[in-house]
Amino acid sequence: MPLFLIAAILESIGQISFKKAAMENREVLGVRYYLRLARNTFALGGIFSYVIEMILWIYLLSRIPLSIAFPLAGLQQLVILFASVLVLNERMNKAEWLGAGLIALGISIIAKA
Repeated sequence: MPLFLIAAILESIGQISFKKAAMENREVLGVRYYLRLARNTFALGGIFSYVIEMILWIYLLSRIPLSIAFPLAGLQQLVILFASVLVLNERMNKAEWLGAGLIALGISIIAKA
C-alpha cells in the first residue's frame, strides 16, 4: 500500500501542476497557449511527475493483479480531492465529500481482500 500512496501523491502533484499551468496561461489563446505551456515550470513538473508515476505503476502491475491494482488506484482520486482543497483552495460540497467517503470505503474493502 505505501507504493500506491506514493503513486497517488505523484498523480496529485501532476494534476495540481497542470491546473496551475492552465490557470497561469488561461488568457493566452491559440498556438501561443501551447508554446507557453511547453516552457511552463508547472506543466513541465507535472509531466515529470507523471513519468515517475507511470514507472511506479508499471512496477506495481508486475507485482499484483490488475484486478486489484486498478481499484486501489482510486486512492489517487482521494489524494487529488484533498490536494485541490488544500493547495488550490477549491471547495467540495456534501455530495462530493460523501463520494470521497464511498471511494475510501471501497479502497479499504479491496485492500483487505
